[in-house]
Amino acid sequence: MVDLLIKKKSHIHGIGIFTTKNIKNKSIFYEVPMKLLSDKAISKLAYIGKCRWVSDEKVLNYVNHSCEPNSVLDISDQPKLVAKRDINADEEITVDYNKTEKKGKKVPCNCNTKTCKKYFLRIE
Repeated sequence: MVDLLIKKKSHIHGIGIFTTKNIKNKSIFYEVPMKLLSDKAISKLAYIGKCRWVSDEKVLNYVNHSCEPNSVLDISDQPKLVAKRDINADEEITVDYNKTEKKGKKVPCNCNTKTCKKYFLRIE
């Protein structure tokens, strides 16, 4: 069986996560495994709120930031990725880091979207 999400080279930054099939708007397409948690910011870990970071080498650690993301990281009790719009097969999955890392430091942005702010926030 083919996985819905795969890692491959990204035009935004290094490695990204791409979908192999179409994803419908507002659908939950990935639940973040909560096995490897930290109460401290560590490079490559994803901030999931309530002073918690998660290591998810399969998907979340490789989801890149975009100022015009196609997904949102819902950081409720069970963090998950939810489509903000229809996502086409072979499209890179992106989120807006500024939505979850509001108190982070400014990092240069490479998304090159029309509304790019030229930076995003990352808690380190």
